[in-house]
Amino acid sequence: MLFGKRTRPLVAPAALSALSAVALIGIAAGPSQAATRPDWADTSSLSARVHALDPGAGQRYATVVLTNKTHRTVRTQGYVGLQLLDSHGKDVTTHVIRDRGRAALITLKPGQSAYTRLHWGVVAGAGEPTKAEKNPTRLEVTPPDSRHHLNTAWKLGEVLQKGRIDITPLAKGTGPRY
Repeated sequence: MLFGKRTRPLVAPAALSALSAVALIGIAAGPSQAATRPDWADTSSLSARVHALDPGAGQRYATVVLTNKTHRTVRTQGYVGLQLLDSHGKDVTTHVIRDRGRAALITLKPGQSAYTRLHWGVVAGAGEPTKAEKNPTRLEVTPPDSRHHLNTAWKLGEVLQKGRIDITPLAKGTGPRY
């Protein structure tokens, strides 16, 4: 007794034992749950294609679609990397600008896709030639957290304004069809 009052422990010994057991079960369950998570998508599990969308006055739009080409489920999240190439495989000036969208975790079953929307201008910027110096013919697409890229044809013409392409984070599906 302390100053004439009876005190009780904050947590009863039996409750403490039960909490410890639950914590240990949770720790033991963690790795097995992580082991069942799908592998991260990389270039060996994905294919890439570009799909043109309706243009606007001086504006162009497209989607880059990544499709799970394996027989297992994979996951991805974030932004792709892009690099335009000319007909000789040389880099064409490309400046990718990420929008501030939410990058959600995406799980792709076999055959399912994720896409990013592209936007670029075909009107020359200040001090820029009115036509691109090099017309791109290929697009390198690097999946999120990957060091390797996929190649796909680029049949969407020149990218002016110093190669600026605005992109969105990956979203599930194949994107808009307009």
